Amino acid sequence: MLRFLGRVSYRLYIITLVVAVVIVAALALFRPLTTAIHTAAFAAQVLPSPVKPQPWLACEPQRIVAEFIRADGSTGTGDIYVIPDGPPEADRAGVVIFLGANAAGADDPDVINLGKALARAGFAVMYYWSPTMGERAQVDAGEIANLVAVFEHLRQQDFVDPDRVGLAGFSVGASFALVAAADTRIADDIAFVNAFGGYYDTTDLLVQIAAGRAIDDGGDTPWEVDRLTRRVYDNMLTPLLPLPAAQSLLDGTDSVAQARERYAELPEEFRDEVDSISPSHHIGMWGANTVMRVMHDQGDPLIPVGESRRLVRALQQQRPDVPVYYTETDIFRHVRPDADTDVQSLLGGAFQLYRHMYHIVAVAQKP
Repeated sequence: MLRFLGRVSYRLYIITLVVAVVIVAALALFRPLTTAIHTAAFAAQVLPSPVKPQPWLACEPQRIVAEFIRADGSTGTGDIYVIPDGPPEADRAGVVIFLGANAAGADDPDVINLGKALARAGFAVMYYWSPTMGERAQVDAGEIANLVAVFEHLRQQDFVDPDRVGLAGFSVGASFALVAAADTRIADDIAFVNAFGGYYDTTDLLVQIAAGRAIDDGGDTPWEVDRLTRRVYDNMLTPLLPLPAAQSLLDGTDSVAQARERYAELPEEFRDEVDSISPSHHIGMWGANTVMRVMHDQGDPLIPVGESRRLVRALQQQRPDVPVYYTETDIFRHVRPDADTDVQSLLGGAFQLYRHMYHIVAVAQKP
């Protein structure tokens, strides 16, 4: 009996070994399968899933506090998440992430989880922390140049493949990433931009906030402006007081048209700076080899979904040479997973996230 059990155990061991070899060989030879597995694991990791298989696929990422030279010559900081293994020839793809205004901090659990999830998917991830935007909820046009500096810094790391580096942003950070991608110093070097929950036109966003109405498909509908959005908006306009137009915009207007009239009365210097951080004014400057991936939650209370819809339409009409992929979901609250989402919606949203992220993860899985 013991001899029989020994033979069975040995055969099971051989079968398991053969199956393992076949799986490893299939993953090595059929890279789309590898990408699919890593993408599915990423989606499960960042969504409220009961199963988190990513730690089975890759070891714990290392978090490195990095310093770089900002556009003004001062020292900036960021956090890099990367798997600390592999020979030098196994260069990783890279992605710079900017969370924008009034952003979550470096120790926010969702921020850490996303950094680790992308690192386990094969990226070297670098977050940039803005002292003006992230900590004081101010919109700072100077951060565009700093994003360019961060991008160049990450490309120069010896563990990063400089031909596979992208930009990603959330909320206002998404729009800043889009504008930074138009900078002539890096426009031809960006593999992809992933813009989640951003705005297309800064002026349009400001007049929507003033009127409390969201623009979409040629019309507008009532919009209850989120307090975080309002805080950033107030910080932008308060320095213009006591100008009557600024006071009117802060008090609120009766319509989008009236808000546009008041906005046109603001100083030209202010309006020029607003245009400088508007993706709508940079759409012709993006590199033709940059893949644009845009995502927005349908019920986003901070930035209306119509902003991303107009961005995608503009890309399709004005830049047919630039690949664009658009995803709308209903499983996030702005850019964070909504823990109250029902199971059916979560499954549908998870599949949407999988499809959206597949080609981004493929950049990291490229040999």
